[in-house]
Amino acid sequence: MLRLAAIRRSDRSLRSRRGATFVDLVIAVLVIGILAAAGVPRMAYALDLIRASAAAQRIRADLRWARQRAMSRSTTQIVRFTAATHSYTLVGVTDLEHSGQPYNVTLSESPYESRLVSIDAGGDAELVFDHFGQPDSQVTIIVASGAFQRTVTVDSNTGLASVP
Repeated sequence: MLRLAAIRRSDRSLRSRRGATFVDLVIAVLVIGILAAAGVPRMAYALDLIRASAAAQRIRADLRWARQRAMSRSTTQIVRFTAATHSYTLVGVTDLEHSGQPYNVTLSESPYESRLVSIDAGGDAELVFDHFGQPDSQVTIIVASGAFQRTVTVDSNTGLASVP
């Protein structure tokens, strides 16, 4: 009989400890919420850094392509920047993805979501590569996303674009 009473007591204690209580659940959700809230600003910070860097790398790649194109075709190649729309165009080049349309990159759109802060191309917003791949001037382009800025430069002697 004593043994049967002990089994019943242990059976009741097991039933009462099977799952988490509502209070346990609320505490767990609060802890997860606090951790998530702490992580959101860091994620936005990282996204801005990635977007600014990606935009600068895209400009650098397109400037190198424009230089190569000028040399391979023995002609001039113009890259026109428009700060108001945060975009640039490779004049006379057709878009690779949209045939019949000019090659235009808008940095304020996805995936870059960046802006052109300043363009210094020898007093204007146009870079001209001659048939030897030489630029008409030293060029400095500053692109930003959020608080992050990246600079793209074109060396006036070599014509090579870089992101220091």
